[in-house]
Amino acid sequence: MTVATSDQNPIPSDAVGSEEPKPLRVFLIDDSSLALAGLVHILHGHPDLDFVGSARDNPTALEATLDSSLDVLVINTACRSIDVLNLMHRAVHYSGAGISRMLLLTNDANDPVHAEADKLGAGGVVLAWEEPQFLVSAIRLVSGGYRIGVPCQGEADRGRIRRQSIRHTTLDLLTLRERQVLTLLARGMKNAEIAGELVVSESTVKTHVQNLLVKLGLRNRASAVAVAYELGITRVERAG
Repeated sequence: MTVATSDQNPIPSDAVGSEEPKPLRVFLIDDSSLALAGLVHILHGHPDLDFVGSARDNPTALEATLDSSLDVLVINTACRSIDVLNLMHRAVHYSGAGISRMLLLTNDANDPVHAEADKLGAGGVVLAWEEPQFLVSAIRLVSGGYRIGVPCQGEADRGRIRRQSIRHTTLDLLTLRERQVLTLLARGMKNAEIAGELVVSESTVKTHVQNLLVKLGLRNRASAVAVAYELGITRVERAG
């Protein structure tokens, strides 16, 4: 996953202290019943992602792109009954902001629709063979104003190796305490809970959150959680 810098303000004033953000409203555009069921199952496993509906035809899909209450639209480019390119162009024509919320799910890293999506300003592309958590991370990042790039086929084959290298480089930016806080954020803990776990004050936790957001170039806590999953952080590191 290649994450570009958000076009929005780097860190809103309420990004660090906000404790209970509303779940992200996610809409699915896919005409395959089997694929759709799998995506819904993935979303239901994450309390911060709210599956609000799906479209299996062009009219319903276009209506969804114009719905400003939706945070992210996940679109399967393999749809046979939906013209994805036309959908993106009409979204730009009728609602410029709608295209940035579109996250494309594809089986082909070299699909020409990717270049058009990038040119139009779509939220990004995720390869269908990635692990479910990869898609979840992408949804969270796109909702925060970030754009997700996809490598070409040759690079995709080496994707896991490259991400492993990026993982260590990124973590090197953080102190041990900041990595601990990031891990607990990924578990869904609030500032007060993190303070209790690490036996520090809540204001200290807020400072650590602020620092790690700045170091990683992230906009808010939701983006930090997405990056934590992308980096494969699974447990809290202990000193000594």
